[in-house]
Amino acid sequence: MARETAAENDVVLELLTLAPDDRVLEIGCGHGETLARAAKLVPRGSLTGIDFSQVMHRHAIRRHRDLVREGRLQFFLGNSERLPFVDPFDKAYAVHTVYFWAEPLDHLREIRRVLKPDGLFVLGFRPAEDERFGATFPSEVYRIRPEAEVVDLVRRAGFDEIKVVARTVGRKRMSFVSATGT
Repeated sequence: MARETAAENDVVLELLTLAPDDRVLEIGCGHGETLARAAKLVPRGSLTGIDFSQVMHRHAIRRHRDLVREGRLQFFLGNSERLPFVDPFDKAYAVHTVYFWAEPLDHLREIRRVLKPDGLFVLGFRPAEDERFGATFPSEVYRIRPEAEVVDLVRRAGFDEIKVVARTVGRKRMSFVSATGT
């Protein structure tokens, strides 16, 4: 999975324009590889990942045990519907997670809650406009939404200054919504 999604995650890291002191949150961090790459760009900040899978949580901690031991990375087991964070983040991102949110507005509002007022959020996903995606992934598991619907959800969650970058990554059409909150 780390190789399969690396190109999409690279685009997200580019759009985040990470600074050396940023506090960064990844929603659905899985294996933790993207956060480990971000650690090279954020030498004095903090990097936190959360994932609902116990298997991926344990895997990320084991895979990046040196960075965890140094206090550079933290991994939490949990759901983005209820984030266990009080201190706000400068930046947050999620890639390929929106499909699994039955109530995406709840997740997006919670992400907005844990960001600083001018914090940046980037959401990467394959939109419904990518017909091959909908044809190959089961609708019982994946809630595939049009780009405009996702943008509207992000706006309704309290974000503004919303920008959309559409890219073809490999053979996939990807949408990257970046937004800040006020």
